[in-house]
Amino acid sequence: MACAVAHRPDKPHLESKTIEDVCNGYVLGYCEYQEDCPMSASHCVYLIDESAPPPPAPCKCPNVLSLEPRTSQGNTKACFDNDGPGILSSVQDARHDNDQILIQDIQILPTSDEILSRRRPYMPTKAHDQHHHLASGPGRHLDIAFRHLRYESVEPLIDMCYHAMQQLLVSRTQPKLLDYQFRLETAQRRRFSLLRNVAFEELMFHDYKGAMVRVSFDCPRALQGGRIHQSGLFEEGMLCALLGMHHETNELTTTFFQVHLRESTDAMKSRTGNHKRAAVQLTFADRHDTASISRCAAYMQRLIKSSFVLADFPKVLLAGFASHLDRLQKLALDPDFAFASRIAPCDPSAIVPVLPPKYATGLNFQYNLQALRAQRDDKASFTMRPTRQTDANDKFQLLVEELISNTTLDRGQAVALVETLSRDFAMTQGPPGTGKSFLGVAIAQVILDSQNKASPQAILVAAQTNKACDDFLHDLSQKAITKIARLGRASKAEWIKPYFLRELTSKMKLTTMERHTVHVARTQVDHLIRDGLGWAEALSKKTLGWHSLRDHLKKHHTNIYDHFAGLEQIDSDVADLRRTKRYSGFAYEFWASGGDIKDVDALLDVLDALLGKCDASNRSASSNSRFKEQIFAAVKCNTRVETAIARGDHIWSLSFKERQCLITQWIGELDSWKICEGFGEIHRRHQKALSRKQEANQSIDARVLAQQQIIGLTSTGVAQNWELLNSLNLRTIIIEEASQCLESHTICALFSSVEHVILIGDPLQLRPQITQMALSTENSDDYCLDASLFERLMFSMCGFHVSKLNVQRRMHPEIADLSRAGDYDYLVDHELTTHNPPVVGMADRTYWLDHKHEEDQPDPRSPMSDSRSNRFEVEFCTSMVRYLIEHNGYSMGQIVILTPYNGQLAALAVRLRETCSVFLTEKDREALISEDLLPADSKLGCAKTSLDLSNMLRVATVDNFQGEEAKVIIFSAVRSNMKGNVGFLKTRNRINVACSRARDGFYILGNASLIGGVEHWAKIIKLAHSFASRIFLVATNVAKSAIQLTCTTMDVYCAQHHARRAYHVVINAL
Repeated sequence: MACAVAHRPDKPHLESKTIEDVCNGYVLGYCEYQEDCPMSASHCVYLIDESAPPPPAPCKCPNVLSLEPRTSQGNTKACFDNDGPGILSSVQDARHDNDQILIQDIQILPTSDEILSRRRPYMPTKAHDQHHHLASGPGRHLDIAFRHLRYESVEPLIDMCYHAMQQLLVSRTQPKLLDYQFRLETAQRRRFSLLRNVAFEELMFHDYKGAMVRVSFDCPRALQGGRIHQSGLFEEGMLCALLGMHHETNELTTTFFQVHLRESTDAMKSRTGNHKRAAVQLTFADRHDTASISRCAAYMQRLIKSSFVLADFPKVLLAGFASHLDRLQKLALDPDFAFASRIAPCDPSAIVPVLPPKYATGLNFQYNLQALRAQRDDKASFTMRPTRQTDANDKFQLLVEELISNTTLDRGQAVALVETLSRDFAMTQGPPGTGKSFLGVAIAQVILDSQNKASPQAILVAAQTNKACDDFLHDLSQKAITKIARLGRASKAEWIKPYFLRELTSKMKLTTMERHTVHVARTQVDHLIRDGLGWAEALSKKTLGWHSLRDHLKKHHTNIYDHFAGLEQIDSDVADLRRTKRYSGFAYEFWASGGDIKDVDALLDVLDALLGKCDASNRSASSNSRFKEQIFAAVKCNTRVETAIARGDHIWSLSFKERQCLITQWIGELDSWKICEGFGEIHRRHQKALSRKQEANQSIDARVLAQQQIIGLTSTGVAQNWELLNSLNLRTIIIEEASQCLESHTICALFSSVEHVILIGDPLQLRPQITQMALSTENSDDYCLDASLFERLMFSMCGFHVSKLNVQRRMHPEIADLSRAGDYDYLVDHELTTHNPPVVGMADRTYWLDHKHEEDQPDPRSPMSDSRSNRFEVEFCTSMVRYLIEHNGYSMGQIVILTPYNGQLAALAVRLRETCSVFLTEKDREALISEDLLPADSKLGCAKTSLDLSNMLRVATVDNFQGEEAKVIIFSAVRSNMKGNVGFLKTRNRINVACSRARDGFYILGNASLIGGVEHWAKIIKLAHSFASRIFLVATNVAKSAIQLTCTTMDVYCAQHHARRAYHVVINAL
């Protein structure tokens, strides 16, 4: 068998023209003169513009597919190269065709050659003393950020695509199976689904997404009927890849798509006649990649004979990473982001200056603090000027004392507020329960109240998650801040719906110019949609229509073209038709179907049908009626002229059979490859016109946003709406939970106009979540992808000051002692925490339940092999929950069980549902489903309303519980083994989160002797030992039918008898 190699880009078959040789309107998608334009006479033009992909990197030897498992060096930096990108590498040879020196030349999604490459990828380190092809500064910083983020995003795709290619190669030598295993796992334990025997069914064209394809595949029995809709496969918007292998050359192609709509075997029965095949409608992931669109059209035309498989990647959303990567590429062209010289200095040892925000440096500027007064009826002036503690210590302290006396701020919050308002780049660390969101709202209030009323500026509020953003906006709305705009539609909070940008713009009265601009842009898009639909239908049915033949007839059969065009010649008074030509082709379609020129009514019926399709939604009934009357009158006049000359061999005198032969002749004269590439060109023009339409709408959106006080969205939303937000010249940005935001995401939010950056978070709690542990901070100090900008600057030596909140209002002091034993030794308890009620039925608020039961040893072939569980802890947690609920009056909504592991989460959820209703967050559910720990159609853990949540027991992973709290927390540590492996439990940030969620009671279940090997846990265990009653060893007697747990020294409080009693528990074995 010949070697399987990556497909190399074909030379375009279309006529190549530069932008200078084509009219500007055509380049931008639409020329109002259409075929009458002397510079854009052909639809088949290959344009060299910014959408064209960069040339491939010079690679001496093509990469070849191997049947050996694709392996890496594990979670170590040994899996990377640091000897330069592209031809700058030590061997002076690019690793693959996407190994570029400049990041702006790198395609975001991997190429086939990149997937096949077995050389280690180039991955520069963050260390300033390490070699890099760029000098220190913003450009180098962006280069590193892009390469790290792209590896995190596409490495899983590369791994899964490589495995899919191997399956494709092997399947060519094996008999086709009607039923097969479609869920696969790579050597790196990445799970995906692979559908076989894929065939092109139809080309399509979407109003917004442009070119689309419908492909079918052999449907495994487990997915037939409606079961595919419960399988989790091909969910709308998710990423998938079509992998093809040429029958003769063995060249491999990879085309990435986004799912538009899945179709079951029931839906496909009318096409296939059986229940064996299902289908999916796909849109192109890279809408600038016209080469892939043309290639798919060639597949549809059978110009390329290949075998295909379709890989579905679970929960991989292109928008989740592509928008940030694209923005980093654009920033690299001009690294002009706010505070670039401080975030990425050319001299890493330079000390950062402490300066007030530029807008606050005016001679008469003062911050208005009136909104913070505890006594609202006090009308006395309450203001401050930016003040630095080091320069004016007495003044600073007086201001802090005044804030404490007149507001509800505690000392830590008062200090942080003054420091934040006095620094152009401000960071505030808020330990658990210290009210950092409360402070953020107070800061926003002050800034808004201090603005010039004649020229107010909106504050941008960004957060990593929709929930964090919505919570912050809700707090602002409670402070009478009502001019709020929420970008993005993923929010599920009902109260936020009136603040969605689309809702606000729908109420905005448009100017005459705006209405005209939007109408023109929409009209141009509509024309190209009709062209696209015509091309897609013609290529799918392999019978070319007017859109495909028009240019050929005009060039090679002028007389025939004139006959068709003559029927459609409309007086210039009918401006819409003359300008857009949206209805062109009705004469040809009527002729091709065998129509008689003398049958005017039938001809007008064809035209009427086209008018109805195009104008039904764009015109009023009366306007449509007048429009049709004008067109019908003109067409009738043209028909009389054509009828008069239709004699002998005139095209209208030909029989239907003769007409079909003539059409076949014309098709034979066409270059099929040019037709396929013409479809890609129509898509390109449609996307250009759509961009102009979006720009027209964006100007309206900008006018709406300019009238708001607060603009809220996620960090991903910032990257997706960057152009719109950049046009607003924003001055202030607040990033909530900034320590959970990747540095690259934060940089994308730093518009050049920004004068005041406010980061609020806690780097000692959870870091941003990543999947490539080789880039993690725990694994190596060289990459630190999961270190936020907040964390990096907080621990840098460049003089970045961080304000620290120190008064916690959540935990009872006895629980807060656990946090003070670790990183928060400066934490002070608010007096109200001493009044947190005791846990009913328990003698103390905190226990460590120590045991020596080993964690479960799962079958390596089972879904549990990737995660961890401990059956003993599952049973103990279940009994403890039952004790608290059944005997001590707690509701299920007041108790939460936390664990670091998805395997334990699944085991707890399954076991507890036998006793009570269990709630899992969407993130936790998705994680369990993606790891096959929970069936995709399982209803376990779902809640329909907030009322349901109060009656459901929350079970969660630590990573998905930051920022939340509960009255009682039970923590299941899971790990217990003879090898001394503690896994996730060694992560200091997770320990801080786990130990700071409980208000009234916190109970830890785990092997203290094992976990105590971690320094942070050792401090907590030492604290527990200092209280004689706070740590217990659970003795164990194992029998065939039961596990007897006896805690002879563990006291509980009996609410019924008002006395302390020993706690004896019997747990039945599973």
